[in-house]
Amino acid sequence: MVAIIATLGLVLAQLITSTAFASAAAVPRPMVVPEAPLAAPVPVPAITARAVLAVDLVTGATLAAVNPDMPYPPASTTKMLTALIVRQHAALDEVITIEPGDLVDEVIYAHVGLRAGDRVAVRDLLAGLLVPSGGDAARALARVVGARLDPAATNPRAAFVAEMNRVARRLGMRSTHFVNPDGRDAPGQRSTARDLAILGAALLKDPFLADVVAQPVTTISVKGPNARDITLWSTNHLLGELGVHGIKTGTTAEDGENLVAVAWRGDHQVITVTLGSAEGERFNDVRALFDALGTHFRWVRLGRDGDHPDLEDRLAADGFRLMTNRTLLLTAAQADRLRYDLRLAPVSSSSPWAIQGEVVFYVGATEVLRLPVYRSGREAGDPSQP
Repeated sequence: MVAIIATLGLVLAQLITSTAFASAAAVPRPMVVPEAPLAAPVPVPAITARAVLAVDLVTGATLAAVNPDMPYPPASTTKMLTALIVRQHAALDEVITIEPGDLVDEVIYAHVGLRAGDRVAVRDLLAGLLVPSGGDAARALARVVGARLDPAATNPRAAFVAEMNRVARRLGMRSTHFVNPDGRDAPGQRSTARDLAILGAALLKDPFLADVVAQPVTTISVKGPNARDITLWSTNHLLGELGVHGIKTGTTAEDGENLVAVAWRGDHQVITVTLGSAEGERFNDVRALFDALGTHFRWVRLGRDGDHPDLEDRLAADGFRLMTNRTLLLTAAQADRLRYDLRLAPVSSSSPWAIQGEVVFYVGATEVLRLPVYRSGREAGDPSQP
């Protein structure tokens, strides 16, 4: 079966199975109905963002796109790559002493509230980097890791930025260039919605970072002469809404607001990138985008504990069960045409692990998925079943 996948999908699919940034197992890839609608993403609603992209990270299908390759200042979404590089070169429990040059103008830039002489663990600096988007945390981390990358460098942050651009190229971010680690506006600093979707997918593969960006509020510990705890509030006000569990905001004074967001749809993750939203509108833009996706697409869970309880009831009545499940990405029209055919084949074994048949799912006349059927534990004499 041939899945209709956009060019970005091919890049993201390769990224999902790579081990560049995490040891987590690759997400199983279900079948995608091979009908034409996925070749034409859903029309984007009237929103203020100048560039938009939405991608299903399991199938790699592009769900919505407007100007996905338009160069744009990434602002603090840059910090996603800063975090990834730090994870490769610093231990979470390593303690960094804050220097005066790490601090930022707190009137202008987002910050954690660090002070020279503070001693902070890398794990807490990463939280400060990603939750409140602290520029001071970014500069401290880049200074220390940059010196590690190039011990002879007179400007360790420049060494860190050079590594950012090398890693961006390895990830397939072909239209991106960074000139600083915190995302402040600077000539030549640019990215695209497509590239930031790739970057966001890479960050989600790191379990620690994926957990950090899902936190609406967290507290970090600062040691040193001014020991204290600091409560950090996320700049991503969509967390906990619409299934959103990350990832990163960014704001540029001249070009508007950015947001890379990820949300659960069944057991799939959908990543969205909106760039250049009007002031105060990025969250409404993403809400409208997810509403449009929800109108056009369906994520249908098939199999055990799935969206067809009638099938499971039918099997249970005859002493059978499903033990696996898959989620299919369908259009709403395809979901309305979804049907199944139950095929049982008697076998001599009474083991609950012996396949007794299969359920074949169709959209119209097109087969989209097969799941094995097993004898239920009770019918098979399984003592573990009541």
